[in-house]
Amino acid sequence: MIKKHISKWIRFVGVFGGALLLAVGIQLGIQGCGDSGTGEEEDSWCGDGVCDPEENPSICPEDCSAVCGDGVCDPEENPSVCSEDCPAVCGDGWCTEPDENHENCPADCGSCQPFDDVTDLISGEELFFGYSSLGSDCSEPSCGGFDGAKEIYLSVTPDFTGDLVFSTLHPSTNTETVIEVREESCEGASLACNREAFPGVWGSKATVAVQEGSVYVVMVETADNEGGIFALSLHRAGVCEGVGDVQDISNELLTGAEFLAQTSSGTSSVSGGCGGSVENPEALLTFTAPWNGEMVATTVRPGTDFDTLMYVRRGDIQMGYGCGSPEGEIACENNTDPWGSSTVLAFQVLAGEMYHLFVDGGASGSSGQASVMIGYGDKSPAQANLQGCDHQGIQDRFAFFVKSGEQVHVRADTVDAATAADLRMRISLPNMEELVEADDDFECTFPPPAYSCPEYSFTADEDGLYFAEVYVGSTERCYDYSLVNYQLEVTLDGNHTDLILVKDQ
Repeated sequence: MIKKHISKWIRFVGVFGGALLLAVGIQLGIQGCGDSGTGEEEDSWCGDGVCDPEENPSICPEDCSAVCGDGVCDPEENPSVCSEDCPAVCGDGWCTEPDENHENCPADCGSCQPFDDVTDLISGEELFFGYSSLGSDCSEPSCGGFDGAKEIYLSVTPDFTGDLVFSTLHPSTNTETVIEVREESCEGASLACNREAFPGVWGSKATVAVQEGSVYVVMVETADNEGGIFALSLHRAGVCEGVGDVQDISNELLTGAEFLAQTSSGTSSVSGGCGGSVENPEALLTFTAPWNGEMVATTVRPGTDFDTLMYVRRGDIQMGYGCGSPEGEIACENNTDPWGSSTVLAFQVLAGEMYHLFVDGGASGSSGQASVMIGYGDKSPAQANLQGCDHQGIQDRFAFFVKSGEQVHVRADTVDAATAADLRMRISLPNMEELVEADDDFECTFPPPAYSCPEYSFTADEDGLYFAEVYVGSTERCYDYSLVNYQLEVTLDGNHTDLILVKDQ
């Protein structure tokens, strides 16, 4: 390698006869590789692969790797990971426990004071949203936290004596959390601590027996100091914890069953997003949806004795949230017109997913027994089928709402020759008392004139939910003994109406 060293200098040597004489001297020296030449050393630069004495990891990380113990506090080092190079100093931006804490170094460790009071959130639909970047590293949770993690502290003063549930099991929680509840202050005794409510789930859940008027501090720590977000709910232990009337109705869906929900035996633990009162107790019906579609639940039944409100939440603990999260709410209805204080709630479901149907009070102080019917929504004329030709064992039942004085016409007919059958139909009043069993009222469309089909018209004497049940006749005459396709029409004053399939097969 040849290096050229060029020096230039300019010298004024004089002015004579109005002419400027400029002498420029250029000295050129050529030094060969290995020659001592002028004695100058070869140049070095950042990136040449050699960590020279004048370089260090801070100014040239390409050549000089950071090594803890090299005497240089590099950018990627701090007191918590390399105290040899970066000794802890109050004010360096790192809370180095146990030497530093919020008392002797608030500049680094922050002040352990509650960020907000969340008493008003108890049993309501609102959540507290916490951002880790606003927290401080004041202390460690007793059940184990995250290295160097920040916490957010919140105070709460319950107005009741009983179990209070703290939970970050909500879709908005985007990182692992730890919840610890302490007595009276940030430094108070730990009453409950939870890092992982369920295996593989980010959210945490802690339940504490609280006293009315006592102060509690809840600490939430996250695994992400900068981008961590958590949603926190507070509610009295109730139906989501198995307190009160809780029923799993998965195996009884679409059997025609009517479900009695008793809210008076429960507590006021959660509330829906469409009104009602947080003071009203609730009952819970849970189920797994058998197939996709719109489901309809209603308390427009003779057995309902109070002003009802219903809402439904989607999700289970494998999804990271469920019964206790208002963020899982997909529908809510109160005082459905024209049914006064009763409710009709429609909502979309996905096959195989879990749903939580809450029966609550619509007006302040409302509680009691509700009679609930639930099924899949449909529209007249509905296309349906019977999976067999069994007169007694296989029936479909549809429900439909009728107001007193309306003209009702119900008709069941075949839809193709290959699955035609001798159909029969039973119509029942809101109290499930049979109004009529219709048979042989007109020639079925398929295949004429082999079978006769049922229809019936009447004027409703009362408001409520009426029923039409379709099945094959007692002679069990069917073209296909494994499948009977049919069409059900229900009109009110000549107009097709909405249907609810409450019994399938």
